[in-house]
Amino acid sequence: MDGGTLRSSKEGLCATCYAKASVYCSKCKGRWYCSQSCQAKDWNLGHKGDCGLGDILQVKSPVPKPPARLLAESVERPVHSDASWRKLLESSDFSARGGWPRGLRNVANCCYMNATLQSLYHSVPLLHGALKQHSCDHERQHTESASAYQEPPLCFRCNLAALSENHLASAKVTSDGDWELEDVVELHDLKTESLNGQTGLVVELLQPKSEAPEARLGVMLPGKASPIAIKTQNLRFLYNRSEVPSPPYEVLRWLPRLNEEFTFGAQEDAHEFFNGLLRLLEDEELKDHARQLQESSGEALEVQADLTALPSRIFGGILVSQCTCTRKECARSSFSFEPFRDLSLEITEATDNLEDMLKLFTAPERLDKQNSWKCEACSEVVRARKQITIYSPPNFLVLHLKRFRFMERGKVTKIVPFPAILNLRPFLSSGASGEGRPVEYELRAVIVHVDKAGYSHFGHYIAFVKCATHRKNTFQWFRIDDSIIQEVEEQQVLQQQAYLLFYTRIGASQEALRRPDAAAGAAGAAAPSRGRCKGREGVICSFYACAEGLCTRCYQEEYGRPPPAEAQEAGSASNGYTVTATPKAAPSAPASAPAPGQGKAAKSGAKPKKVGANDPCPCGSGKKYKKCHGGA
Repeated sequence: MDGGTLRSSKEGLCATCYAKASVYCSKCKGRWYCSQSCQAKDWNLGHKGDCGLGDILQVKSPVPKPPARLLAESVERPVHSDASWRKLLESSDFSARGGWPRGLRNVANCCYMNATLQSLYHSVPLLHGALKQHSCDHERQHTESASAYQEPPLCFRCNLAALSENHLASAKVTSDGDWELEDVVELHDLKTESLNGQTGLVVELLQPKSEAPEARLGVMLPGKASPIAIKTQNLRFLYNRSEVPSPPYEVLRWLPRLNEEFTFGAQEDAHEFFNGLLRLLEDEELKDHARQLQESSGEALEVQADLTALPSRIFGGILVSQCTCTRKECARSSFSFEPFRDLSLEITEATDNLEDMLKLFTAPERLDKQNSWKCEACSEVVRARKQITIYSPPNFLVLHLKRFRFMERGKVTKIVPFPAILNLRPFLSSGASGEGRPVEYELRAVIVHVDKAGYSHFGHYIAFVKCATHRKNTFQWFRIDDSIIQEVEEQQVLQQQAYLLFYTRIGASQEALRRPDAAAGAAGAAAPSRGRCKGREGVICSFYACAEGLCTRCYQEEYGRPPPAEAQEAGSASNGYTVTATPKAAPSAPASAPAPGQGKAAKSGAKPKKVGANDPCPCGSGKKYKKCHGGA
């Protein structure tokens, strides 16, 4: 504390929540907070890795391009060529699936499998589209096989496509003759507006009347004592209540190859099943591709051909790890890259939402003591700063929330809120392929592990999926518990104890079709302005500076980094005042960028002073600082 709450609150805003600051970091004295809880949270989510490294962080090291072995365009004999992949992308529909979802029967504790298959089918339409176009020669192999009495040995891709097409795809009514009793229908386009959108059950198949040629059905509506005769043209089929869901036999038969530790009838992990499914898809594609190359030209399969297989094409992204020497005389960085198909995020006391978990995942850390790092530039064993960020974001993002720990009651039951629209921009590295464009994801599916008394070694898996309705730009969430399907509100979904989250990148088709050279050029372009300041009671919330019509706070929330120093200086002038002394507080920012407010004073080495009580408030309200954000 510094001379009481009133005096210290004049130093600026909290680096965690942007409230009036009253506490500062006693070590670096460069970050201010409104409370000790905000200080502890900021410390655990990254400041402990950056504390005292202000001079080092001002030395920017550009992130180089990943090595060719990690780039799909470098593969000479790809599994899916760029031309065929672009054709598949152009023919695929990335929108949410329409209609009422269909359930799967639970046999032998396969709820983990049912939940994952439902999530993949409804959140990754590109996967199902690619499997439908797949063709193999299993029938030819069967004909040539000596054991002709056996069924054709279908490949896993064929079985997975058949399961999706026959048991997961929404059934559709094509003619009046398809209507059956127990059909669940939705009413629409009726003159009685109160009936439109209601869901009913078909209990009678009425014959068409002479004066009304359209067929009519007797539909029982909730709260009605008798059925109502409604024309079929005003009914939309959802599903048949008497339909018996099928078990996922097409996938169950592959259980030993999905994971050698999986046992039929045992309770398994949904995340492990997801990874096993991707591995099996990749193995089959690589083996078929290698055989085709050998038969056609005698060439061998390239080592990095897996980059062009379906799993990597759909879910693949690249992480970059930056290690920086903390010696002021050096301050050099080295970079290493690693591919990923899903991200596993820690749940701690400091993580109050999904964004906090991503902050923790990309938070800088210190390498010292027994874990010191040898800098290649200065050839010294030094304390280093290490940070992992996302270099190449995937088209379909899968997030694994680590809820299971090795103990009797190892289930982490903390509810971590997650957004329906996720902005991944704050967690990208400098120079990332999506840095200069919107990097937003739409939530499509959620897998929840329903525990009993916090036990992690048994429980039940359910899925929540998002489907499109017949109304334009409207959607409905469904809770799928094996064969039981129930409509739910989105707010209920966002409050679940999520285990796996499936996000689809907004504009994924256009982003995937973007050529690598064009993507690299766009990455260095200026980030487009995507909105104005949120404002408070009609007043622009211009904290410290403006850039692209956004104040420092809104710019930080939108782009994940503070505005450049030159934009801050220009913004200050445009607000009608000049900031000659910048507050010490600064919005929390990625470690690779300098803190806001480090303009001319910071460049010249001068120590910034606090805003005076009678100075204009940096928020741009026109009031004195003591009457605005500097008030008690």
